[in-house]
Amino acid sequence: MDHSYSINDISKTIIVIIVGEVNAVDFAKLDVEICMIAFNLSYKIIFDFSQATVTIGMGEAYFWFTTHLDKINSLFRKIPTAHIANDKNERFFHFVETTWTNHGIKTKMFRDLESAVTWLGN
Repeated sequence: MDHSYSINDISKTIIVIIVGEVNAVDFAKLDVEICMIAFNLSYKIIFDFSQATVTIGMGEAYFWFTTHLDKINSLFRKIPTAHIANDKNERFFHFVETTWTNHGIKTKMFRDLESAVTWLGN
């Protein structure tokens, strides 16, 4: 998994572009790092998975916050986060959106960056 991120001070958003195969161990480290930055700045997050293959299981995704993020800071749940999906991982991120939203986490899946930016701007 390769990644890069940029911080947009105008929209108060961190945009993370992820390329390659995404597994739970590697993404958990990146997710904690980005959430810490976003939390400290009071910014929102866009994870762009449009060039990625996600190998994280649905069960792991369901318990993602409990397993990986709540131990660091349970307030990470309050960071608005958008996921940009592709044809291969859209089903996974639809599941993430549904289950995380049901747990009070503000998240939404998109197919393009512009829609994600618009949603986070509202």
